[in-house]
Amino acid sequence: MTHTREQSGAGGVRALIRQHSTTTFFLFTFLITWAVWVPNVLAPDSFVGTLAAYWTYMPALAAVIVAAIVGSLRDLGARLVRWRVGWRWYAVVLLGPAAFYAAVAAVHVGFGWSGEPDQPNALRAALIGLLPLFLVFILTDGLGEELGWRGFALPRMLKRTGPMLASLVLGVIWALYHLPLFWTVGRPLYGESFLILLVELPAMSVLYTWVFQHTAGSALLAILFHASGSAWLSVFVATVSAAEADSLRSTLVVLLLKWLLAAAVAVSWLRQVPAGKWRRLAGAR
Repeated sequence: MTHTREQSGAGGVRALIRQHSTTTFFLFTFLITWAVWVPNVLAPDSFVGTLAAYWTYMPALAAVIVAAIVGSLRDLGARLVRWRVGWRWYAVVLLGPAAFYAAVAAVHVGFGWSGEPDQPNALRAALIGLLPLFLVFILTDGLGEELGWRGFALPRMLKRTGPMLASLVLGVIWALYHLPLFWTVGRPLYGESFLILLVELPAMSVLYTWVFQHTAGSALLAILFHASGSAWLSVFVATVSAAEADSLRSTLVVLLLKWLLAAAVAVSWLRQVPAGKWRRLAGAR
């Protein structure tokens, strides 16, 4: 009798998680990530600080655990290796960020903001180091975050709402996930404005959804897009000088251009895609 009750209880929990799998994923991601990141704010040089450097994988881990519970682990794995998406989409995710930051750099040059690079041949050095940096971002932030955000959460959100709302909500959650890092000494976001990230990531999320929908729901392409954007940003910083790249006017240019791209995507959704087609394109299960 006790064994039967335990089985019934476990089945009830699994059914509840299956019914609220996206919410469970978000809660689990924040719980296991912030369990290390929040203490790291208070003790950046402690053992928990050492762990925090590897905690970018928690969205992926949460996605794997929840997918295993609800029986969709095979679908998650399929999205991770979905590479037959057409060469043009590889060009979009690998070279699109390069074109974007080239446009930002052109604005700097046009307004006379660019100044001199931080050191001689800085741009050449950045380009030489681009491939190793790209590979590092694939294996860290790209894989660690995108298997969760785009591999698990996004297809489920698209089952319930349209791509614009799903993108904006996911973008806000994506930004909130990083919140402890703004108070953690030694982390790249330390001392920066959270408001900037809160404005930036919803726009980026729209672009990720656009890529996702046109690559049959590939998490692999989202990972490459994430890594490419981070790697080309480093080249941009070397091009215009770190001081100017971090300035408020440079940040505003980046935000404006990202939201213009997001707006263009939103217009294309409204004009070209019939209602209900997004689910079929994403291949969400």
